[in-house]
Formats: sequence, structure tokens, C-alpha cells
Amino acid sequence: MRRYIGFIIILLGLCRVHAAENTSPTFKMTGDVSLLSQYVEYGLNQSDKSPALQGSFWFNFGPQFRLGLWGSNTNFKNSDDHFNLRANADVKVDFSQTTNAVISYSESQYFKAGDHNGNIFGLHLNFSDFHVLYDHLSNWEGTKHSSSRYALGLDFHPWNTWLWENEIGYNTPDVTTINPYFDFKTGLGTKLGPIFLEGSVTATSAAGDLDGEGDIFFILSAKTDF
Repeated sequence: MRRYIGFIIILLGLCRVHAAENTSPTFKMTGDVSLLSQYVEYGLNQSDKSPALQGSFWFNFGPQFRLGLWGSNTNFKNSDDHFNLRANADVKVDFSQTTNAVISYSESQYFKAGDHNGNIFGLHLNFSDFHVLYDHLSNWEGTKHSSSRYALGLDFHPWNTWLWENEIGYNTPDVTTINPYFDFKTGLGTKLGPIFLEGSVTATSAAGDLDGEGDIFFILSAKTDF
């Protein structure tokens, strides 16, 4: 608990320092809603290959600091966790117009069993369309053991309204029966009016060790902001 309190203090301190650089902070609410053919996170299926409806809500305390909620239906084998609600906080530190760092924290709660409850700490470095990512999960896949993920991402803009997103991650779960493994994702999407449509493919290098949760998955998604 002490480290969580300390992290929140650091977030607030960074927010105060960088907010002072912008004399006209904009306090506003943002959010989005997404419909997916299936929910896959870090290469692992979170909805047992069933569709998922997700939504997020953020309150922005100026340009650097924001708090919000995110939710999604879930479905796991041998678990009664059918909904995930996350309380999120992040701080964005801008180094230039195209370079920034985002420090994030999520308190993740599952209903109704709570087998997958935990928290996620992230540090993401963004260099225009290139991304260096680190995430630490306190309860990896409901095992009560932690896992760290190191990832690289690269985005392309092949056509005017199209976005091609690519990411590769290296996962190190602290579980004796699972060796470190890679996850891969590539997705191509475009915006049609207010809706962003995307088709993506995910996979892992340890599909045989993950009880079907790390297979090759094709995902169709539609997202709109509000």
C-alpha cells in the first residue's frame, strides 16, 4: 500500500510541475466505446473468443494529468470473472511535440469472483510513431503471480486515413510452468465518419503452454469517441 501511495504522490507532483508550464490548462471529459469480435490483451484471449463491449471515461486535469474508468466484459475458463473495471490514472510528460513519456497506474477489479484482481503499472515512451513500452501486472492471468512485459511498437500511415499498427512484446510471468514468451500484434484500420474500423491479428510464441489463450486470433473492432 505504501508504494501505491508514493506513486500517487509522484503522479500529483509531476502533474503540478508540468501543469505550470501551460498557463491555460483545459479541464474536460473524454471517452470512447468499442465493440470487438473478441477481446485479446497482450496476446491472450480475455473473452473466450466471444464478442466484447468496452468503454472508457476520462477527466483531464489539464494537458498532463487525467483520471478515469475503463470497463469490459470478460470470460475465462474455470473462473466466474465476467466483468473487468479499471480505475486509471496517468501523467503525460512532453519532451517535444512528437516525443513524450506516459506513466500510468490501473487498479483492476473483476466481478464477481475477483480471481483476476490486481494492478498494472506502465511506463510508455513515444517517439512520434515509434513506441517503447513497459508494463508490470501484479496478478498475471489470475495466477496470483506477477509478470513484466517489454514491448516495441511502430505505426505506419500507408494512406491518408489509414493506420497500420504493429507491436511485439516480451512477457516474463513469475510462474514456474510458463517460460517467458513473445506476443505479436498487427492491425490495419481506417476512420469512416466518427467510427474507427480495424482488423488485427495477434499471436504468441507459447500457444501450446497457454491452454488455448495464446493462439492466433483475428479481431474485428469498431470504436467511436465522445
